Amino acid sequence: MKLLKFAVLAAIVAVVLAVLGVYSGLFNVAADEPHWALTHRIIETLRERSIESRSDDIKVAANLDDPKLIASGAGEYAEMCAGCHLAPGMEDTEMRTGLYPQPPNLAEPGGHRSAAQQFWIIKHGLKMSGMPAWGLTHEDERLWSMVAFVRKLPNLTPAAYQELIESSGGHHHEDMEGEHTEGEGSDEKASHDHADTDSQTEVKPTEKAPTKPHDHSAHNHEKMSAPAQLPPGALNAAETVDSFQKRLAQGDVNGAAQLLDSSVLIYEGGEAENSRAEYASHHLKSDAAFLKNAEVRQLSRTGNAVGDLAWVATQSELKTSGAKPVDLINTETMILRRGPEGWRVAHVHWSSRAK
Repeated sequence: MKLLKFAVLAAIVAVVLAVLGVYSGLFNVAADEPHWALTHRIIETLRERSIESRSDDIKVAANLDDPKLIASGAGEYAEMCAGCHLAPGMEDTEMRTGLYPQPPNLAEPGGHRSAAQQFWIIKHGLKMSGMPAWGLTHEDERLWSMVAFVRKLPNLTPAAYQELIESSGGHHHEDMEGEHTEGEGSDEKASHDHADTDSQTEVKPTEKAPTKPHDHSAHNHEKMSAPAQLPPGALNAAETVDSFQKRLAQGDVNGAAQLLDSSVLIYEGGEAENSRAEYASHHLKSDAAFLKNAEVRQLSRTGNAVGDLAWVATQSELKTSGAKPVDLINTETMILRRGPEGWRVAHVHWSSRAK
């Protein structure tokens, strides 16, 4: 009886201590502070056993060595994975450096996971790790293509990797949201398929194609210039806007990125990107490739500056030819912040409608 009372008392004490620990803030959730060794060991074991037990019954696709499936997976990987899991010849990204636990470098040899485990992780994601559940937005066939590519990735040279990316046709959206058509007054339907661009801009593997269809309609082409009717204080800010658009259209993605604030917030096609690093690893490359073949005519521009903040709003007409031509009226709003290096873009909102 005494032993039972002691056990109950011990359990109560443990619960009280746990509650106090939670509410005291003793546990440090900062990503730049590693777990205690014991905590890390427990979480690692929990994760591995969970993955193993839930992937046991998965039937592995029989065509993982199919070159077409591997090539298709290359486009998906470049868009959705390379920013965290890197690629041959690719250096660490800002986003990956700041993640804890740090995602594995899948371009390096030594992976121990089975194809079933890789598929399960890609489909369901991993809690508190930054790994998304891609199965919520992608069909199983596309996930298996990523598995097929990942299994070949460690054996690829940077040149072979880039060749596969270029032959993949890019990331495809049709089976996720259906065929896109232009509709009157619809921002979402103004999106385009990046595979239709006539040529791809040469960029480092750091930049990837977009995760979902999105508007490029409000981007200005290099022929655009800041109208003289802007208030004098806003002219320099508008020049930064035009320089950003010009570099983007010329394929100078690194130069374009340098004109963005590191914590830039970008709204486009119903999505948000919360930093320069995130934009660089998602939409930057595809924006450059799209603008390379676009004709843009500026219709109007307004703006102003107050102290070290400025805003520039531009309406323009954009046209592209090809398999899926677009003819759009585009609206772009940029908020800029002035610092030691001059004006930098702190916020962007792009939207469009069919002309």
